[in-house]
Amino acid sequence: LMWLWAVDSVRPTLTDLLGVGVCLIGTSIIMFGPRNA
Repeated sequence: LMWLWAVDSVRPTLTDLLGVGVCLIGTSIIMFGPRNA
């Protein structure tokens, strides 16, 4: 998303930013979740 903004000069929309937030939350759940499952 940062590449899109910096190189192509296309500003991300609100839904783009929300999508990034959802992906980061999902990644953090996988990385920091309990390991004994």
